Amino acid sequence: MALQYRVKRMQMNYKEGKPEGFQAQMVKQPIVREDNLVEYIANSTNLPRSTVLACTMAIADAIKLYVIHGHRVSFKHFGKFHLKVQNTCVDTLEECQADTVKRIQLCFTPNEDIKRVLNKTGLVNYASLNDSNND
Repeated sequence: MALQYRVKRMQMNYKEGKPEGFQAQMVKQPIVREDNLVEYIANSTNLPRSTVLACTMAIADAIKLYVIHGHRVSFKHFGKFHLKVQNTCVDTLEECQADTVKRIQLCFTPNEDIKRVLNKTGLVNYASLNDSNND
């Protein structure tokens, strides 16, 4: 199995004197919706669809509850969720207030098994796949 990427022309950093360049970006496939995930899990576990949906909703609620209270949430077979803030750097301790926070992000770190699969997965240029299909 290989992940698909395409090459895109990008505006580069003008400070370095590089006005344009090229960058590999992942090809975005259609979004897999909750219904598709629930159906897949129900079929692979022989659990009723309603049970799987109730479990996914309960897991999402639990993640929200714990991360909002400052906890990291860890799933052994999946990964970890935690909050991260991006903020403006200020000169003094007194200036560091809640209004210096630009955004709060929910971050996910995959477990070692998922990382290993991703590292073993190759890349293939989407354009070359399309060219070979047209032959």
